[in-house]
Amino acid sequence: MKKTLSILILLMMLSFLFAQEEESTEAIQDSLAVADTDSTIVIAEPVKELTEEEKLCKEVAEEFAKIGDEWDVTRDYNILLPRITGYAEDFFNSGKNPNIVLKEELEKVKTAISSLMNSGISETLENFLESNLIWIEKELSGENENPALAGHLSKDNQDKIKVIDDLIRLEGSENENIKEYGSDLQSAYKIVKRYTIDFDAMLDHVYAEVTRVSDKRVNFLYIEDDVQEKLKMSSKRLGDYVRGNKEKYLEEIDQDIDKAYQAKKQAEEEGDKEKIDKYHSQWLAAKAITIDNIYLSEITRLLGVVNKYRISKGLYDINAELISKLINKDPKFEEYFRNLLEIKFSQDVGSASKKYFRFDVDTGFRTYRTNVLIFTLLFFILFFYVFLSVRKNKDSIFIRRIPGLDAIDEAVGRATEMGKPIIYDSGLGGFTDPQTIASMLILRSVAKKVAEFKAEIIYPAYDPIVLQVAEEMIASGFLDAGYPEDHKKDNCFFLVQDQFAYAAGLSGLIARKKPATALHFGAYAAESLLISEAGFAAGAIQVAGTVAAAQLPFFITACDYTLIGEELYAAAAYLSRDAQILSNLKLSDYGKLVFGGLFVIATILLTINPEWTFIKDLLSTH
Repeated sequence: MKKTLSILILLMMLSFLFAQEEESTEAIQDSLAVADTDSTIVIAEPVKELTEEEKLCKEVAEEFAKIGDEWDVTRDYNILLPRITGYAEDFFNSGKNPNIVLKEELEKVKTAISSLMNSGISETLENFLESNLIWIEKELSGENENPALAGHLSKDNQDKIKVIDDLIRLEGSENENIKEYGSDLQSAYKIVKRYTIDFDAMLDHVYAEVTRVSDKRVNFLYIEDDVQEKLKMSSKRLGDYVRGNKEKYLEEIDQDIDKAYQAKKQAEEEGDKEKIDKYHSQWLAAKAITIDNIYLSEITRLLGVVNKYRISKGLYDINAELISKLINKDPKFEEYFRNLLEIKFSQDVGSASKKYFRFDVDTGFRTYRTNVLIFTLLFFILFFYVFLSVRKNKDSIFIRRIPGLDAIDEAVGRATEMGKPIIYDSGLGGFTDPQTIASMLILRSVAKKVAEFKAEIIYPAYDPIVLQVAEEMIASGFLDAGYPEDHKKDNCFFLVQDQFAYAAGLSGLIARKKPATALHFGAYAAESLLISEAGFAAGAIQVAGTVAAAQLPFFITACDYTLIGEELYAAAAYLSRDAQILSNLKLSDYGKLVFGGLFVIATILLTINPEWTFIKDLLSTH
């Protein structure tokens, strides 16, 4: 019996093992089938081999990324955190919390809209209010577009509210109910708008702080020396690549010129005037392209390719999300802000590389600007020749007498006879402004005449530095006349360095002193009419001069005599007889003759044949 049972158990075990073997064999076959099936689905496409340019740009992108990764933003973080926190707290903690106030105002808006809906409004206004009501419901339910500020108005919503205001104003003129409820709505909207404007201003301050610190790190070279060296090396590699393609670029330039020229010739054969003008312009534009233009475009293009291979840490920006994390003390704020600073620094480093890249590409002598060198040398030769000639014969050089200068003598004599002062002002120009320099030379001559006639001159200054120069000019004028002791230093004083405050102060001075003469020579803007009108009202003889074309009509209308444009410089040269000023005057005359002659020659040549562009090419600095 035992033997029989043992045989049965042995047979059962053998059958179980065979069953397991068959099952495992089927499983293996099934798995192979699945593997074969999967392998047909996930067959990897052949990896695209990068070009030489793409390899270079990818390597440079990796170098830029490494610079960014190695930069420790802890210092910037510690500097900026209290600053941006201060801006945010000033906004959210000044009085009642803006989010609470705005939710209350949005409830008022909602109530006013519900009332307006039943007030006989137009369908257009109803549609706008319904659209706005959907937005209000979202804001009140916490589905804020701006996570930091409930009721923050986007540009789209601001435009809608403006339309709603206009429609309420229009329809309210005929319906008192619309006017009443519309007034409540507009009042609530006004508060919402104010908080939106204040929030955006706060965000602008935060952005300005972050940008300023980041710019210091990069633009003001607070970055470490080894960072600069890495940027220079990366830029040099890009620069070598660009310069290595110089022959190809030159060939492309020639091809573009030839292509445009052939298209123009074909258009001429067809007799199509519109196409002729179009292709002629294209041909001229193609001829103006130089290797430097190509280099600049290549610099921009290659940096774009580099940026394509740069990997960003994500979307981090100076926005409402940043402020929300800050005011809510979100534990992820520090990580968010640090990542933002790293990305900002990385972007600025990339921008700084363009400077090194361009300097590396633009090295060497620019042969296409040889014309500038030649014209500059010719100008200096002419200048020194004229200067030396003028210096030897400055007393005999003829300058046309300007009628306004005769009026100065008359005006000074009138002031002497009436026993009233002369007020002289030189406008708003700084001490480096050519108009102010010319005015100071005229002032010296006027001061000499004032001293000779025993009159009094008052000089109210706009610029404190010009005041010092004016004091010396007046003192020199009195000294030239032989009466240095008559100069009253207190008559030269600083008024105010603000345009309209100066105009008001000078007008008040003229009204109080009631001078016999008012002289206005220098750089003027919108205050010119105010000053000259005050002189006219005081009954003073007025002589004015400025190069500002927009102000000349006011001076011509309100003053007795006006030096128009460069007559101001001619007057300074005539009165001072200074060799430098006389030389500038003569050079400007020669320049007019030269360019006038070139204009006439070019006009004649282009009239004969419009394809003769060699004068334009000669003068071109592209």
